[in-house]
Amino acid sequence: MTLTRREALAGALALAAGCSKSAEAATTTVKVMSHPGQILPILTHHTEYLKKTCGVSLRILESPDPTSYLDAVKDQQTGGGRYDIAMFFPRFNGELAPGYLRPLDDLIQKHGARPLFDNIVDAYRILYSEWGGKTVAAPVDGDVAMMYYRKDAFENPDHRKKFREKHGTELAVPRTWEEFARVAEFFTGWAWGPTGRPGFGFQSATWERAYVEQQWAPMMASAGGNWFTRDLKPGWNNAAGVRALRDLKSLLSFAPPGSTSLSWNQTMENIFAEDVAMVLWYMDLGRLGMSKNSWFAKNGGPEKMKNFGYAAWPGYEIAGQYRNFNSMFYGRVIGISRFSKQPDAAFQVLKTVLTPERRVLALDDDQSGSDMFLKTDYDPAIYKKLAPPREFLETARKVLDNGFPEMQVPGAGEYLDALQGELHAFLTGNGSDPAKALQAAADRWEAITDRLGRSKQSGYWAEVSARYKRAGLKVAEL
Repeated sequence: MTLTRREALAGALALAAGCSKSAEAATTTVKVMSHPGQILPILTHHTEYLKKTCGVSLRILESPDPTSYLDAVKDQQTGGGRYDIAMFFPRFNGELAPGYLRPLDDLIQKHGARPLFDNIVDAYRILYSEWGGKTVAAPVDGDVAMMYYRKDAFENPDHRKKFREKHGTELAVPRTWEEFARVAEFFTGWAWGPTGRPGFGFQSATWERAYVEQQWAPMMASAGGNWFTRDLKPGWNNAAGVRALRDLKSLLSFAPPGSTSLSWNQTMENIFAEDVAMVLWYMDLGRLGMSKNSWFAKNGGPEKMKNFGYAAWPGYEIAGQYRNFNSMFYGRVIGISRFSKQPDAAFQVLKTVLTPERRVLALDDDQSGSDMFLKTDYDPAIYKKLAPPREFLETARKVLDNGFPEMQVPGAGEYLDALQGELHAFLTGNGSDPAKALQAAADRWEAITDRLGRSKQSGYWAEVSARYKRAGLKVAEL
């Protein structure tokens, strides 16, 4: 009998699953630095299992999402020992891998965990789990944005007629950002939906200062930019960056008021409280939206979600070449500290969160903020409590092929703080010159690069760029 690919994968995962007890693991407390709130279920679902099956007791130490990497840096600077495992955004791989994160390949081999790591979606495994040719982390939350669009808005015959009379073209899900702006403007300012109030063209995830680049950067890359050039000049201080920033600011006219300062939860409230034709958001919306009890259920639920369709973000067509990238920001990874004195016990935690039958406990939890990252996570049959539509899961998997990743060289925190400040100031201020805003950020980037060492940083960027190619991303090489 010949096994199917799915059956072969299931067999390999079954062999890799389970704990490999050691004398060390029998009495070990593993200290895990974790992001708080809806992220905790990634770990709390396994505390009793790890204790009873693996002899590992978890001590969870919470740290705020944007600055958790600084706690890891502090741990390194003080000689280690505060954490065995650290959770952080992948943008800080370059900050932590050189001195803090323990390479995992020997532990993967020792504990027979290669099938578990091979079951990680290639984009997350290549772009976010590796550094310098070694495995240094494991994803625990996969984030990539998509476009959610209101089918009741797009398919309404009266709306289609009105759009055709105004623009001379058919109303369709936009493929380019120019088309997106046209559709967003069309659905702004008149009562086209069930609330009976004037609706809006679109709503994005938060544009708060600390997160604002998640909307602009994929647009910049779609326009032909990149994080860096080969010689480590800012790869966005050019026509691509200017175009994306100008277009982004113009779109504010078609979003609900105050969109540049709303939090993640407040943007979710808008999605359900208002009539919004298009939504640029992450996987939480599609995974949890059909649940009546999710952490944002108070703002809506199945009655609104049933009206959504799913698509990739728009892109730009420039000189006959079309590029579109989807924001791949704010997923989470965990890595083992080089200073940990119980790496085998710590690895049992990584192994557990990657084992499909354990992993699904957090994935299928309406109070959890952990989205898909394993190849097996996209099978609708694994969900027992939630009911994410098959179309959503298929689109979520597909948009990863064009997921634009976080910038990962050492100093990422400094680089991004400089960029975020200028982007947010331009979007929220009265300035009309995006080139001036980007030049100010570029000047700061150049100073950071010179201080950290241009040659050294260029080497890191070359390694990151090589992984872009391995992942199949057709980002512009500048």
